[in-house]
Amino acid sequence: MADTSSSLRMYTPEQTNRLQGLKSRRRSISISLHETTTPALKSISSLDHADCLDTNTLLTPHENSDLLSAYDKLTTWKRTVEKHLNRIYLHKLKEIDNLVANGQTQVDITFGAIPSFEQLAKVTLRQQITDHTYDNIEFNHDLSQSFDLFSNNILLCTSDHEVLAYDDTKSKMILYNEKSFLNSFDWDTDEYGDPCDLSYSDYLDVYCIITNRGLFTWSSEDSSVPLHIDSIKPIAANRLWTMASTDSRADVFVLFKLGSYIERWNSIIGTKSWQPIHRWSNHDLFERNDQRIRSIRMTSTYVAWTVESTKTSEWRVDLLDYQLQVIRHGINIDHLDKYSSCLLSNFGPEHFLITDSNCHLLFLLDSQGRTTLKTDSLLAKRIRNSVLMNNNNQQWLVVRLERPNQLYFIALTDRKETLDKII
Repeated sequence: MADTSSSLRMYTPEQTNRLQGLKSRRRSISISLHETTTPALKSISSLDHADCLDTNTLLTPHENSDLLSAYDKLTTWKRTVEKHLNRIYLHKLKEIDNLVANGQTQVDITFGAIPSFEQLAKVTLRQQITDHTYDNIEFNHDLSQSFDLFSNNILLCTSDHEVLAYDDTKSKMILYNEKSFLNSFDWDTDEYGDPCDLSYSDYLDVYCIITNRGLFTWSSEDSSVPLHIDSIKPIAANRLWTMASTDSRADVFVLFKLGSYIERWNSIIGTKSWQPIHRWSNHDLFERNDQRIRSIRMTSTYVAWTVESTKTSEWRVDLLDYQLQVIRHGINIDHLDKYSSCLLSNFGPEHFLITDSNCHLLFLLDSQGRTTLKTDSLLAKRIRNSVLMNNNNQQWLVVRLERPNQLYFIALTDRKETLDKII
């Protein structure tokens, strides 16, 4: 039997016309495959235009690969190879199309030997790293301060110097610091809508307030009129739900209700027209349709989101880059169920606080992806939300409590530093 890989392919004029008719469809497939990437894959620019496999790149498929488990690394590596081979396949299809379009009636393709991929992946033992951040934190209740609130809603955010809380019974934005009540401002729900999320943008130096009407920025120094960011709009019946910003970049991420969409925007200081960067649907981000993003936060390096499985009622926190490519898949969090809320707030460059406002639980997500439950008699059966405030070289855990309704500033101390001073 003749070797089919080396035989000539002869095309009739009818076949040539058919191939030419397929060119536009093939090109559209190429664009679709390039743009519809999944978060499990990190785009590798060194492979975009290469027809040969770079073994050094394949051995390190992600710049943050130390945060991945061995399983995730292997899966990412496998998909990277598959993605690269698919690029080559589409590139060769285009070459054939071009030859046929130029009148070539005899087109052939030959193949070299398949490389040994087994030698490109080596299983090793990773050195165990322990993050003691949470172990070393102590609540110093002697320096704590509390303020009575009228409502028990969860809305809370902080700048470096003050904390903003919302009172839904009196429709007021209320400012505090760790020492005293500062001021309160009326919030016109008829004009601006009912707030559903508060955050502070260090980059813009304003508070960002999401309501059922849209996104508003607001400054306590000029509190007369909130600025409506009217370039960010609901998508059909999907309204804005929460957003994430950071101190060093103009990027913000806006999450729509039920995790239906996420949009990335370039925020512009002092204007209401921000620039869109990208939009992802839930279908773009997850292969399984039971995965729902409930909250989102970010640092200058990472994006983090809480994900609930509506089928199993399991919760996790994923870590991603700014292209929403997954760096680290989260581990299911114990103690949470379908009634949990799993609110997320920043606790440093690689740490996040997780608050279950329904079951009144507080966790820390450490730099290794592990969650630790923090137990404290003050928080038990009372905590609704929590944020971290840094002020005058002192860290404060600021929590909203219920029964009774209070805003509580808890001074944080480092147990290790305290012991060192004693010794």
